[in-house]
Amino acid sequence: MRAPVETSEPIIQARNVHKSYGPIQVLKGVDLDIERGEVVCLIGASGAGKTTFLRCINHLEKIDSGALFVGGELLGYKHEKRFLREMRDKEVCRQRAEIGMVFQHFNLFPHMTVLQNIIEAPIRVKSVKPEKARSLAMELLDRVGLADKAQSYPPQLSGGQQQRVAIARALAMNPRVMLFDEPTSALDPELVGEVLSVMRDLAAAGMTMVVVTHEIGFAREVANRVAFFDGGEIRELGTPAEVIGNPKSPRTREFLRRVLE
Repeated sequence: MRAPVETSEPIIQARNVHKSYGPIQVLKGVDLDIERGEVVCLIGASGAGKTTFLRCINHLEKIDSGALFVGGELLGYKHEKRFLREMRDKEVCRQRAEIGMVFQHFNLFPHMTVLQNIIEAPIRVKSVKPEKARSLAMELLDRVGLADKAQSYPPQLSGGQQQRVAIARALAMNPRVMLFDEPTSALDPELVGEVLSVMRDLAAAGMTMVVVTHEIGFAREVANRVAFFDGGEIRELGTPAEVIGNPKSPRTREFLRRVLE
């Protein structure tokens, strides 16, 4: 487990977050503070609300009620006099650019080289000069162990390599926070380790990370805290030793028994 993070203001603040899809209530009042430099792993059964909550942090899903703040800034809305106004798409994109996200299925552009995939957003969204973007991309590719793949295309890479490119692409935007949505679930078992190794390095470097994962060993080793989601709520929250090693909730114990057996 990583050492506790000490800071004055949480970088992510979720306040009574609700989200429904039609009649199905997916999030039922989630409250969670995440400190700068902290790694929080979200665990729980499929359909428990983990991925929906992660997507709400990036405003890929609009919450129905409650509030989400990143870096003290309200996501997706702004105060105008006594009312809240939904932000325009351009304003939302500005906020989203500060939050890196890595998906299950990589989402790389197959017709672009690895290098082109990484420099696209910094140039188009942040107006980074192409020379600087290419230099940063090569540094990031070296960081994830893929400097020799800059001119390759995603279909020429293994799943683990593609996911490492996806991580480098997210880092190229210099995000405040990195979100990972089951980043190893689409990988063959022998490729999982190479992606988790990159994530361990990011955690050691102090990157704030929120990780939806079924890799309980990774959560136990790397997380500062673990949140167990069940039925759209956080049923248990604490250190890995508390939540994984000595869970208090019967639902947490049942879930861990199933995934660890």
